[in-house]
Amino acid sequence: MKRLRVGIVGYGNLGRAAARLLREKRDVWRTGEGLDLDLVCVLGRRGGLFDPMGLGAALARHGDGEDKKTLDGVPGFDPSLRFGRVVEERLIDLLLEFTPTDKETGEPGTTHLREALKRGIHVATGNKGPILAAWEELSHLAREGGLLLGIGCTTGGALPSVIAGCEGMAGADVSLIEGVLNGTTNFILSRMEGGLAYEDALREAQAAGIAEANSDMDVRGWDTAVKLLILAKVVMKGGLSLNDVAVTGITRLTPKDVEREQKAGRRIKLIGRAWREGGEVRASVAPESISAVHPFYSVSAKNKCVRYVADTLGDLFVAGGASGPTPAAASALRDVICAWRMGMLGS
Repeated sequence: MKRLRVGIVGYGNLGRAAARLLREKRDVWRTGEGLDLDLVCVLGRRGGLFDPMGLGAALARHGDGEDKKTLDGVPGFDPSLRFGRVVEERLIDLLLEFTPTDKETGEPGTTHLREALKRGIHVATGNKGPILAAWEELSHLAREGGLLLGIGCTTGGALPSVIAGCEGMAGADVSLIEGVLNGTTNFILSRMEGGLAYEDALREAQAAGIAEANSDMDVRGWDTAVKLLILAKVVMKGGLSLNDVAVTGITRLTPKDVEREQKAGRRIKLIGRAWREGGEVRASVAPESISAVHPFYSVSAKNKCVRYVADTLGDLFVAGGASGPTPAAASALRDVICAWRMGMLGS
């Protein structure tokens, strides 16, 4: 039995979901995989918890639902506990990094991932910022140390978009990546097909917990752009920045626009696309009208999809994957399980 001491940094929706999964699935993984993922450390904004014997029971008693957004009330909470001590003293073997994304600097996530990898600690993250800002550096550190750098959670939650691109297209030259990569906008567009105005569809998405209270990143197309750039960096080795992507969101679409396309047997989807042109990688995000023969046509509600086209392996299309904090956290843990099966985490 391999035991890995797990630490979570960032106790928001994703962090709490990961803590629940580590508790609920622990025995399943121990029995089915021979892997014991033992949560021993959790860090929030104002301190954290560390117990070398495990935190599962303490967090279970405290609760980790929507009403438990801080760690202050958990017995053993230490307001002085900081990330620096956790990595410098090697208190954990695996870091799950779920701090908020800063798409410009990647901080504080970039520092968290860098320092963990430098000290031989495996990492998996749902934080897009560090991958945008420092992918080359972080991936070099992981390769140099023979460590996991799991990023599947950053590009569509449960949708295995990174796995499909990196493993499904291994050895091939990928010339095109395109996808419906944002569940919020796809849900809104699907509801507008039922006659709802954009504003009403957005409010419904927020009420259902599909959209954040501030959904600008989603509806203006920037969340799609960020996910697309990560895939382009990792799969196509493209050196793009957000400034290189032409981005148009869905905020100006009206029910009449949607109805017009429906009458013509078409649907509107917010599509991110990266392609090779003259030796360079280009990218765009925009609403597009697609016909029933397009593979994205049947991707409805909050579902997502991605398509790769390569020289030797042809066309690969992946769709589905649940949305929400729990499926997203599960995708980060999927990276860990896959790494264990491949022998990356030791024996």
